[in-house]
Amino acid sequence: MPRRVLLFLLALSLGPTLVLATAPAAVAADRDCGDFASQKAAQIFFLNAGGPSSDPHYLDSDGDGIACESNPAPYYYGKTLPGGGGSSQPEPEPQPQPVTSSVSLTVSPSQRITGERYDLTVTVRPAISRAVTVQKKVNGTWKVLATGTTGAAGTARRALKTPAKTLVLRAVLQPLSKAGKKYTGAVSTSRKLQVQRQKVELEFSQSVVSEGEQTRAVVTATPVRPGRPVALQVKEGGSWVTLEEIEVDRRGRAATQVVPELGTAEYRAVALRHNGAVPASSGTRDLTAVDMTAPAAPFGLQATAGDAVVDLTWSADVPADFLHHEVWVRTADTDWAVLATTTASVFQASGLQNGTTYWFAVSSLDRTGNRSAPTGEVTATPEAPVVEPVDQPSGAPGRR
Repeated sequence: MPRRVLLFLLALSLGPTLVLATAPAAVAADRDCGDFASQKAAQIFFLNAGGPSSDPHYLDSDGDGIACESNPAPYYYGKTLPGGGGSSQPEPEPQPQPVTSSVSLTVSPSQRITGERYDLTVTVRPAISRAVTVQKKVNGTWKVLATGTTGAAGTARRALKTPAKTLVLRAVLQPLSKAGKKYTGAVSTSRKLQVQRQKVELEFSQSVVSEGEQTRAVVTATPVRPGRPVALQVKEGGSWVTLEEIEVDRRGRAATQVVPELGTAEYRAVALRHNGAVPASSGTRDLTAVDMTAPAAPFGLQATAGDAVVDLTWSADVPADFLHHEVWVRTADTDWAVLATTTASVFQASGLQNGTTYWFAVSSLDRTGNRSAPTGEVTATPEAPVVEPVDQPSGAPGRR
């Protein structure tokens, strides 16, 4: 046979051998519980893969020799393949042991202010690690509020923020098959989280004080939250301005002294945000500071008597809120009375009785009604003018 033909046949015989020798060995694909339609299918695969002594696919998460316990029926919890041990009859599949479950829910504290934190504690029995759902009732329908998993002791805790409205809550367990046991579902007794409204009140010991004097402001905040800051505010130009921040005590009270500006102003107290609780305001309160300072007394009063009149003059240092002067008069037989008011520093008292002595004084009044001390008294007695007699001419005829 020609040499060229021999070489061609030799190449054909060696080619597939080289390919097979260099091809990589097949590697089994990784599997998880979701790849199996039932727990039984996963268990058989697990045992064929070397379980329970070996678990290369991590199908037995808790190491109890049973794979994919949460998968649906049919179930198989045997530690050897079905029909093992040389028996011609298949090994019967063990049935899961039914276990009655219970769940309880605790809400603590059961009364909170909007924004504050409250704690939910769920306890399941028997005590195992298990998924749990907390539901809230909305318009007659239960809706999911939170989900979680209990620990090995059968408890789970969660801190949540208090909403604006009262909640009705419950805990729910779904049925569970695990470690050869089938746990029933369960629903707890419903619990209520009562949402409280922070009430703030402001009172003044005196609502009207003299200018420059102080009054005591007392703030009461309930429910009581010791240490909660409260701002005392006054309205200026349409905006609220904080005068001072104080803290409530264990009785829910806070107090401070206020010196109001002259006039009337609106005040309020605001419980500020504290440990999550939303701010809350009191109603408004009016506080008035009045001018209690009287004008200075007029001085230098002088009186000049005339015919049934007396002319008065005086001096005065009038304040910015000056209203008028009051002219006072009396006689020996009458008491003091205001004869007239005037903004001038001169006055003529008319219509007087000639020959009668009059006493006069002057005081000043401001717009608040504060009256000064009077001037010193002066007296004057009006007199009719003296008419001199007229002498007759000499030699004039007399009366017969």
